[in-house]
Amino acid sequence: MEYNFTLLGKGIEMKRREFIKLSAVAGGSLLASNWLLETEVASAASNEIASKNGILQLTLVADAKLIKYGNSSRWAMTYNGVFPAPTLRANPGDTLKIKLVNKLNQATNLHTHGLHVSPAKNSDNPLVMVAPGESFDYEIKIPLTQKSGTFWYHPHHHELSAGQVASGLAGVLVVGDALDQKPVIKNSTERIIVLADPRIGKTSAVAATSGMDLMHGRSGPNTLINGELVPAFSAVGSTPERWRIVNSCVSQYQTISIPGAEVFQVSSDSSRLSKVMRTNQVTLTPGQRTELIISAPKAGIYKVQNGQQELAKIEFNSATKSVTPQELLPLSKISKIDKRRTITIEGSGMGMMGGMKHEAAFTFDGKSFDPKRVDQSVKFNTTEEWTLINPSSMDHPFHLHAWPFQVSNDGSGKYLDGWHDTVNLPSGKTVKIRIPFVDVSGTTVYHCHILDHEDAGMMGIIKVS
Repeated sequence: MEYNFTLLGKGIEMKRREFIKLSAVAGGSLLASNWLLETEVASAASNEIASKNGILQLTLVADAKLIKYGNSSRWAMTYNGVFPAPTLRANPGDTLKIKLVNKLNQATNLHTHGLHVSPAKNSDNPLVMVAPGESFDYEIKIPLTQKSGTFWYHPHHHELSAGQVASGLAGVLVVGDALDQKPVIKNSTERIIVLADPRIGKTSAVAATSGMDLMHGRSGPNTLINGELVPAFSAVGSTPERWRIVNSCVSQYQTISIPGAEVFQVSSDSSRLSKVMRTNQVTLTPGQRTELIISAPKAGIYKVQNGQQELAKIEFNSATKSVTPQELLPLSKISKIDKRRTITIEGSGMGMMGGMKHEAAFTFDGKSFDPKRVDQSVKFNTTEEWTLINPSSMDHPFHLHAWPFQVSNDGSGKYLDGWHDTVNLPSGKTVKIRIPFVDVSGTTVYHCHILDHEDAGMMGIIKVS
């Protein structure tokens, strides 16, 4: 990759030197041989850090570590030496003061995925670059209007995001509020569930990634839960399980089911649902989250599956009380629209063939990402409806930073419950979302959350002012 980096205060602004062929991205190792920094084995168990007196303050060290992988150890990128990274817990109105220390041999940064926060300056700014050996002090103010739910954090440096997330850099961020005291939520055993399929190995270098891998998005050989292959959980007494699930995979969609159990969904990406909803399965695109209440009609061992793939086992020693569907959060559907706009994606991957430039393959409105070009200018304190058209032969998960939205048409005419920050764009379909640009302003991005596609150019700049 050929980039010229110009220092701008604490951050670094990227300047594109030339268009880069996707094949060149595929051929380069994301982790050089000198990535081998330490020989200690880091624990795979994530610790939790909660805010105190309205402040969550911590240092996150991005570094290469040996982590437990099944019965062996593998090299991964980690935050604070653990995989998954520490779970962060905060509340609306809190401030996150995070010092990111970069001990990797490549640039990185930090994104709090799904939070309704400012993208300006040293807040959740995806255009900041933290060079190797440097650090950056983030200060992210969570507004009082932030809805409770399950979020996550990960790197967002353009052209390096996929490799770093695939190598293990991801952690959960929980925002709680009074809704957590609802009986259906409170009277359950909470578990953090991080789905990941890391591309990590026995050496310091990440496995080579082919052009075909990048076309569809890279994936690892196994889907892990909390860094473990097919872990076994034990329910506590007759208490239902409450699982906060994050799909941190770079490209894999996960369709979660627990045959024989009673499963109820209580949240979407960015908020609780308006009511508890019984479900047989929940599909999560890369980047999406959900919360499930799991009850067992009888004692026994239940399999957690992604399609036919077994992900985990959960043992109930006794039957649990069934969940009663109930209202959680009144949802007022957005009806007043100040402006409408249309965005078309091009993401078939055909531009990767025959030495063509990747800009022709993964774009919005025919344009590859340029950090100096504003693609969407939006007036602050307005509400817009975006029509997202996907004429390509592939599904693409669309993600917007900073401002949650409602999905008025999911491609089949259905209005999706709750608030979202990521929505699947089915191949050949049109999706409509409604976005209130309120509370925070600034410049940030929207992109495909198959991170290889984002790195290849499927990302745009939005400025709200």
